[in-house]
Amino acid sequence: MLNHYDVQNALALYDLGELRAVHAAAHGLVNETAFADTTTGRYVVRRNQRRLGKASLELRHQLHAWLSDHDVPCPSILPSRCGETSVEVDGRIFEVATFINGEEYCPARPAQSASVGNVLAGYHRAVVDFPGQPILQPPRYCPSVLLGLTERLMHRDILGDLTTQLSWYDRRAAELRTRLSDVAYAKLPQSMIHGDVHSDNLLFRGDEVVGLIDYDQITIDARLVDMADALVAFAQGKAPDNWSPWGVYNGPLDLERARLLLDGYEAAGTLSSSERSALPLIIEVLWLQGNLRRVLTTAEAEPEYHIEVLEQGRWLSEWMQANRL
Repeated sequence: MLNHYDVQNALALYDLGELRAVHAAAHGLVNETAFADTTTGRYVVRRNQRRLGKASLELRHQLHAWLSDHDVPCPSILPSRCGETSVEVDGRIFEVATFINGEEYCPARPAQSASVGNVLAGYHRAVVDFPGQPILQPPRYCPSVLLGLTERLMHRDILGDLTTQLSWYDRRAAELRTRLSDVAYAKLPQSMIHGDVHSDNLLFRGDEVVGLIDYDQITIDARLVDMADALVAFAQGKAPDNWSPWGVYNGPLDLERARLLLDGYEAAGTLSSSERSALPLIIEVLWLQGNLRRVLTTAEAEPEYHIEVLEQGRWLSEWMQANRL
């Protein structure tokens, strides 16, 4: 965790005034982040993880500058006194960015969902000609992923406690792969996705998005990955009665807000016919994958817990099949 001493030593290499106060970031992030108040304003100071290489950092800084030039609301990485966008202090790499004064997502403001879609389309449009190349990751929500996860759990379920649930997952994963094969997934419009679209990474002022932050997960994938993440995060609906708190998700989509988000996206961009057809399938994959991974990472839990987690995924999948976006 960044303390006053760390921040002061980093800011000593910048011309940003005298440090007055340091505040912890509101949410836990991959890298250590703090807000610094100085005599010239408030800034975001980040100490990068050692495992992140210099090339990755430079690419991200290049992207910040590119997005700012293309009217995507994101923080600006500030130059140090020497003109560099990062500094080294005690063997660790620090960066300083502008602070965006915004509020958290408010589910009671449906218009925010439309703004999310609009900003996301602007981001996808802006990165089309971005010259940088991020590290490639496996496809995020390809149905084949579900088959692999289900097979791993079947091998682990020696006593057969989850046979009924896993058999359903195996059948549904095969059905989804038939409808969206690896080849069909690869043919969907690809983009340098943000890769981490959720409520902690967008800031609002009233009904408008004023900040899209945290570009650590950028990679090349179907741009529907960002759309699916956005819908689950910013168009979540009310859970049905007796909804289990043990699953990964808090409820299905709210169709009105989902359509607002999609309309907001199409006001600034266009989804292809193949994307519109694939989107419900990819949302299913997202939900099923999330619950399968929860079971995989809670090996010591009781079978009843795992059954409820898996049943949540099934309920959401069947809800998606019964509802049209």
